[in-house]
Amino acid sequence: MSAPKKILILKMSALGDVVHTLPTLETLRANYPDAHIAWVVEERFRSLIDDHPDLDEVIAVNTRRWRKQINKDTFREIRQIVRELREKKFDLVLDFHGLLKSGLFARLSQAKDSWGFHKSNCKEAFSSFLINNHAPPMEADLHVVERNLTLAQAALPCAQTPMRFDLPQSPSGDALIENYFRDHPEMSRRRLAGINPGAGFRSKLWSLEKFAELGDRLSADHNFSILVTWGPGEEGMAQSIAARMQEPCWVAPATTIVESLSIYRRLDLFIASDSGPAHLSAALNRPTVALFGPTNPARNGPYGAQTRCVFKKLPCSFCWKRTCPLGTDECMQSISVEDVLESVHTVLQAPPAPTLAQP
Repeated sequence: MSAPKKILILKMSALGDVVHTLPTLETLRANYPDAHIAWVVEERFRSLIDDHPDLDEVIAVNTRRWRKQINKDTFREIRQIVRELREKKFDLVLDFHGLLKSGLFARLSQAKDSWGFHKSNCKEAFSSFLINNHAPPMEADLHVVERNLTLAQAALPCAQTPMRFDLPQSPSGDALIENYFRDHPEMSRRRLAGINPGAGFRSKLWSLEKFAELGDRLSADHNFSILVTWGPGEEGMAQSIAARMQEPCWVAPATTIVESLSIYRRLDLFIASDSGPAHLSAALNRPTVALFGPTNPARNGPYGAQTRCVFKKLPCSFCWKRTCPLGTDECMQSISVEDVLESVHTVLQAPPAPTLAQP
């Protein structure tokens, strides 16, 4: 096809998936500097891309609320979004989701051309019937970052550029965290390790007792100060870890997604379950260790040279279920503190990747 004048990216959620699509956006911009590039994203994640220098437009949607509140206002809002997409007259839609909802957006946009994953790589295979063109089948272990780039290169001539994750700066977040650190000067007297116990669903959670033991070991044996970070609905988990720890530790203040980046930029080490914060930390080129259970770390792990994933391969791996079908959560709970410490040692020896992030 001829060089597109208007490109629409479909990647609405989740946090880590939005992060993993940034290198593809930056590759598209480098190859098509004059194109108008828009991105459909969930409202709760738009702050990550609102001011991205390679993006011309953000189109925010709220599919979670739409599903919960099916009424006249919902349909009016959806019609308005569809009308807006059609008025833009996009030449090309790139569906990086492979979901029914993204396929519907692609079809309803009435773009001249649409590209998506092969049906064998779609999370919801039926969505492929709503897309005009498809990338070739990809290996199950190919990382999401590389999957996205492969799809873009199937749709368009795209020379790959140095891998970057351009994440926003937040003056308010910087001020908030600067004040927090000023109020806790003893925390900065040693290297700083962040631990984040939360995850998107239950089967990804590691035990709070093990997180507390890990914090104690990092503090007593490896000379780290411990900062427990948390997201919406997770403060109780963070406080529970702090209460269980014998060594001094600190619980981070409440932050928005963009404000949390001001914390991650200060860390010397970050340990988390498979979650958005782990991907943000890795994208900032912080040494990151992520704990994986029901999801495949080769495909979905934090991306970069200074990352390590801890997991136990079981006969039932990787089930991708929100709750353990066996009721045991064995894949997560069989991970020991020693397993995590071994990966910490390895990741701290890894050289940084200077082109990976924009700290």
